[in-house]
Amino acid sequence: MRDDEGPIASITVPAEGMVGVLVPEAEVVLTAPGFARLERLDVQVGDRVREGDVVAALDVREERHELAAATAAWEASKAELERLELELQKARETRSDSEQLEGVVAGVELREHRYAERLAAARKRSASASLRQQRSTVEDASAKIVEAQLRAPFAGAISRRYVDAGATLELGKPVVQLISDARLVRFAVPEERSAALRLGGAVQVEFVDEGLKVRGEVAAIAPEIDAGTRLLFAEARLEPGDGFLQALRVGTVGQVEFVER
Repeated sequence: MRDDEGPIASITVPAEGMVGVLVPEAEVVLTAPGFARLERLDVQVGDRVREGDVVAALDVREERHELAAATAAWEASKAELERLELELQKARETRSDSEQLEGVVAGVELREHRYAERLAAARKRSASASLRQQRSTVEDASAKIVEAQLRAPFAGAISRRYVDAGATLELGKPVVQLISDARLVRFAVPEERSAALRLGGAVQVEFVDEGLKVRGEVAAIAPEIDAGTRLLFAEARLEPGDGFLQALRVGTVGQVEFVER
């Protein structure tokens, strides 16, 4: 159930039916992931976007420099690790050869070869740790660049613009508000009719002024009856049509009736 019960609470239900208000199934405010300048904001209020579309982009020149430096350091760490792997392999072979000649090679020399192998192994472990750290830095820099592109989490329409391109944003600063194409009808059920209300129940919504009727299914029911109005609030998910639902403005009022499937 949506938290904001908006205009429904002030509606008087006529005797002939229940009143519902058209609302988006989802809405979200896209915010800045950090302190940055807004480089692009091409959408206007009312523009439609698809899921995954880039709605706005932040300036990431600093992040790209950081990524380039991190990538170079990562490549250098990989090369160093490869060199140390060869060094360790050589130390192992030298130590093995010395052990096979243990009766000929002096004990001091054999100990030195064993020490050299352990030292090479320690250097390799250190290089491996450094490589993992560099990789993490590369991934962090890449993630910042990805986050700098604000993408639509679902298909819908831009309902509000908070800033313009070129603005300097702080962490959490709102950029645009997006409402989904999917629609719900939020309606009020008189207490005496609440026994007919159930999850999954079928409803029909008639938008009289628009000359439209659409079927839906009850998706949410409030846990209690409003003490002041003796109304029970519910939401029904409307069946997708041929785009006519998107043509109706959010806030459009319709008459709701329970129907048999």
